Amino acid sequence: MANSIRMTMMCSAALAITAAGAVPEHFQPRAKELLADSIELEKNAHNLNIIYFTGNDMQPTADSERRISELLVYLQQYYGKEMARNGFGNRSFGLSRTANGNVDICYVQGKQPHKSYAYGKGHNACIEEVEAWFRAHPDKKMSSHTFIIMPTWQDEGYSDKNPGGVPFYGYGRYCFALDYADFDIKHLGQKTKEGKLLTKWYGGFAHELGHGMNLPHNTGTISDNKAMGTALMGAGNYTFGYSPTYLTRSSCSILSNTEIFVSEGNPHKFYSIEAAPTVHHATFVKRGGTLELHLVVSAEVAGVNAYIQDPPYQVNQDYDAIAFACNVGTNKQGQKEAGVIIPLNELGALNNRDAGEMALDVLLQTYEGTRFRWRIPFDLSKQADGIPIDTGKPVLNRGY
Repeated sequence: MANSIRMTMMCSAALAITAAGAVPEHFQPRAKELLADSIELEKNAHNLNIIYFTGNDMQPTADSERRISELLVYLQQYYGKEMARNGFGNRSFGLSRTANGNVDICYVQGKQPHKSYAYGKGHNACIEEVEAWFRAHPDKKMSSHTFIIMPTWQDEGYSDKNPGGVPFYGYGRYCFALDYADFDIKHLGQKTKEGKLLTKWYGGFAHELGHGMNLPHNTGTISDNKAMGTALMGAGNYTFGYSPTYLTRSSCSILSNTEIFVSEGNPHKFYSIEAAPTVHHATFVKRGGTLELHLVVSAEVAGVNAYIQDPPYQVNQDYDAIAFACNVGTNKQGQKEAGVIIPLNELGALNNRDAGEMALDVLLQTYEGTRFRWRIPFDLSKQADGIPIDTGKPVLNRGY
């Protein structure tokens, strides 16, 4: 490939899908089978940007447009059904579609060889070039959320049979995943080499997309996991397609205030708030076999999640953060009141449930999608029943 080539685009003119839930005729039989029970989704105000990015010495993997389209449409339905099950309506992330029903994937070629965009360090160079491409093609940037897919490297370490080399993680409102020859929905759930490989990479694809849509790691209670399987934003990237995998209500609460999930006509300018909401009052108490949280916060708060976890708390050490979506209402003063009762016997996955340090993380969500996290450490073994746990002065960190 000529070195003079810097950035190119092969992006079809996008048209609105004519019927939400319609399955394009050219999709393969397995995709049609899996999408046969598609639900009608609300029309989105904003769409997810889909970028297929290659170094200047590589080409996209064969048949990528059809394969990635089928995988994304199925994933859109999965998220939409989980939103509906959790009481947030038939809403999912928006996808721009081409005239034939494929997803509108923009193919961008980078300035450098593919090894300049390696796992762990290459995302910054890639993001910089994608943002430059958006500046040259402003009509193609449909939201603040961008999903970047790169083909697997083909060298002594990686191949279509052992994919890798490229970034594969969430990074703010960007997320990265990979493509390879058998990355095809026809293998979903199959007990074959291709099926097992697909669960690994498609489960990761679904999980990392969650991060790019504002979701933190979290899991469900003992009862949730018994009833519904594995939380996608916990260890669900290892089960997706093979065994029941679900979104927690807390994850769906965040998505309901995410730019690419809101319905057409939403008036908010997303991620524009800088000042943290006000916490007017907070009570956190152990009472019998429960933990009880009650908050009074300012009116811009749309939702409140509570996460119980034990140390270490760092990202990638927080898969066991057990999530609870608070009930939220408005009081006579126009403030928001939020509360939740957490049964201690639902926290069995935590190592230190009966003794030692734990933390309550309170996540406040605004209507325009900005999130603020407040961590309250505590030790149940030192906590008298009915005596409020010291919440300290609220310190709210933006963007979590």
